Amino acid sequence: MPMIIIGLVLIGVGVYMLFQVKRSAGDALEIQAQGTKTIPEVKEILSAMADVDPNYREMVEVKGFAQASQPVKAPYSGMQVAFYTAETVQVSETTEEYTDNDGNRRTRTNKHNDKLSEEESGAQLLLKDNEGNEIVIETNGIANKLDLQKTLDRFERDDPFRGDRYYQNSHRRYRHYDIAGPRGGYGYQVLGYKQVENTIPLNAPLYALGEAYMSGGKIFIGPPRDKSKPFIITTKSEEQLLKSKNSSKISSIAFGAIGFIVGIILLIKGIIG
Repeated sequence: MPMIIIGLVLIGVGVYMLFQVKRSAGDALEIQAQGTKTIPEVKEILSAMADVDPNYREMVEVKGFAQASQPVKAPYSGMQVAFYTAETVQVSETTEEYTDNDGNRRTRTNKHNDKLSEEESGAQLLLKDNEGNEIVIETNGIANKLDLQKTLDRFERDDPFRGDRYYQNSHRRYRHYDIAGPRGGYGYQVLGYKQVENTIPLNAPLYALGEAYMSGGKIFIGPPRDKSKPFIITTKSEEQLLKSKNSSKISSIAFGAIGFIVGIILLIKGIIG
């Protein structure tokens, strides 16, 4: 029975990886098919369609550099950035007693990671050109879709919330999580706090592929309504992006095929006996 279950899991993983091949190939085709437009060209297209369809949206590819609608400072590093996400995780451990297979009483230590907070900058992320034209990049609720750079990953022993020093900036999308406390056992202790920041650096080259639309006289780019279309916001160049997509496609083919084949073999062996 365990062999059948493992086989089914591997088949599922294989199918998922092969599905990722289709997605990577589709993204690469969309990147290659879209000609790069300037911000004035995007504005001209959207303005021309405004009288026909006020809700008109068009898939576009735009390149520029990253800015923010107001100064943005990452909370832990203090770096000036165009956009950031950050989280704090409390790392603790407890010791517990248990009985092993031979009936002996032993102790073991378990480490726990509990998220204390997560946040992202509330200022608008902007893609600008050298003439000062700008496009607003949608980020609210979809920060996980942005290709951010990990610019800080550190471990602190002191409580980062002592004195509420991270509550001072009101221009943030912030969530704080309550921790239930010790998980039982004895020897509970907080080891420290892991702090991670992912950012788009200020003035970094910025590539955007998504659906452009007008709202309140501003141009926005957000995820396409057609879920099969890609939404890409990255500091990578188009060439780096295509190389990454092709590499992902090759890896997905290899791991997907291996998982599927091994899963079939284990499934057959499990059924036969």
